Amino acid sequence: MYTALRLLILFGKTSIGCVNSPYITYRKLANDKTDARLVVFILLLVILYFAFASLVRTGMHNPYLLTLKFNTLIFGAGIGFMGMIFVLFALGRILDNVTTFKTLFILWSFTLLPTLMWFFFTSFFYLILPPPRTLSILGKLFTLWFVFFTGAVFFWKIILYYLTLRFGLRFDLFKIAAVSLIISPLIVSYSVAMYRLGIFRIPFL
Repeated sequence: MYTALRLLILFGKTSIGCVNSPYITYRKLANDKTDARLVVFILLLVILYFAFASLVRTGMHNPYLLTLKFNTLIFGAGIGFMGMIFVLFALGRILDNVTTFKTLFILWSFTLLPTLMWFFFTSFFYLILPPPRTLSILGKLFTLWFVFFTGAVFFWKIILYYLTLRFGLRFDLFKIAAVSLIISPLIVSYSVAMYRLGIFRIPFL
């Protein structure tokens, strides 16, 4: 119990650090002594979100569809999550950059924080302000706020992505740019596949 509480407090501090001082936080996370059990809390948040999203989209009237939706979301997200880690790890090896799978796993896991925040907020507002939304002043203000919020979260995601490659793979700016060009088509392919399969309209990465 004490260990779980200690890890929860450490996870909270680390999550706040990813917002306030991501550079320093990620530099500390890249240390080999970082406790990998911190990732458990992120995985629990992912499961919580998918349970919430499945309930919002499907409802409780059909447990079979609810379970199917939940499992589909977990499967789709799992492919994207592990796929990115393995691709980055492989590119790190190809470019002769020393890294450990554990470090890369921890760093990439924390890049899910902005993803989770965006998905939780969109699902929450889907409940309180379901589409179609009006063209009234309040509707336009909400749209403006949502665009600003999405841009801020996306920028945060890019920062954490950059720091993952910087500290996890020890890449310089040139290698980060080159790797990003290689990864981009894979992300687009994954996104299109998830959309056509009806799993995600926006990729969970």
